[in-house]
Amino acid sequence: MKDFDTSNSLFILTEQQLEQFKHLEHFEYFYHLIRHDFTHLSFAKDSVSDVWIYFYFEEEPVINSEYALIFLLRNFMLNEILVSSKLKRLKKTTVGSYTNALMASVMTVNLFLDLLRDVLESLSKEQYDLYMKFENSSKQLFNDRFYEYEHYPKKLVQIETIIIKNLRQYLEENAAIYNDFKQKVIRFMDQFSIIKRELYEPLSLEK
Repeated sequence: MKDFDTSNSLFILTEQQLEQFKHLEHFEYFYHLIRHDFTHLSFAKDSVSDVWIYFYFEEEPVINSEYALIFLLRNFMLNEILVSSKLKRLKKTTVGSYTNALMASVMTVNLFLDLLRDVLESLSKEQYDLYMKFENSSKQLFNDRFYEYEHYPKKLVQIETIIIKNLRQYLEENAAIYNDFKQKVIRFMDQFSIIKRELYEPLSLEK
């Protein structure tokens, strides 16, 4: 995947984990399952990779605290997943499986994208346009060269803070819908695991 960048991970990875992470580029087709109106946004693709790490490894690595402050929306979504006891159940079938972990990641990220859609539409046109323009530039905007002109990308941080605040409020006010979405992801993954097992396990041929 041309914009696949292992250095953007929200987790601090060991060399071995990094090598496993790099193999995600061979499963690019899963990234085409991201909601079509978000596929052009890097934060959606990077979020799938972030969540894959959680689902693939039995014990998730430590979060990069510096990146957590840079990629605010991704970090918020990731933390919502990390604290969910419902979604943690999926790890029974995802740990050590690239495809199961990726499918669970895409489904979970899509869950948040569906909820995020309404939140983004509530932004003013100026806020929306600015976020869409710079959503993939967070790391560059926090680098040393940028500091020569401004201490930090204030407008982008303010807009992301508004998005997160509104999304958190939306989740609280629509807790039943949120839980129902999570249950749908769990049911889908149950079916996905069953179908995958039926398709790929060798047949026992009777004489």
